[in-house]
Amino acid sequence: MQGNIGKLDLGENHRRVVSAVLRRAESTCEEVLSGLGQPSGHLLQFQEDVGPEQAAELRRLVNQLREEIRRVEGEMLLDVSVQSRARCIASSVSLTRVEIEEVLTPGLRGYGALPAEVEAALDRKFLRLLACLER
Repeated sequence: MQGNIGKLDLGENHRRVVSAVLRRAESTCEEVLSGLGQPSGHLLQFQEDVGPEQAAELRRLVNQLREEIRRVEGEMLLDVSVQSRARCIASSVSLTRVEIEEVLTPGLRGYGALPAEVEAALDRKFLRLLACLER
């Protein structure tokens, strides 16, 4: 391994932990940038409380953090995590599917009684959501 000469070689357990922390720092960069540009939805709305100067400074700091992560990565032997995009998407859809199914009756009954017509109307609405999600 010619390219690994001079790199800090951690033990297996230390390498796993350090690699996970650096991957988390890398994903934090993406989350900060995503948070700056993510539009509000119908049920999740964002206050526009980050001004243009703050946003520019955050972008600069994210770039600085990314550079530091690359520098550290270049100085150590680390574990790279390879993930399937398809499996990440399927996981997210599956989690949402389970959550929707839990809102259907009888799952919602654990939160108290609802009139039968309200239960039926709620089920119809969430079954449409579920059908859309499953497509």
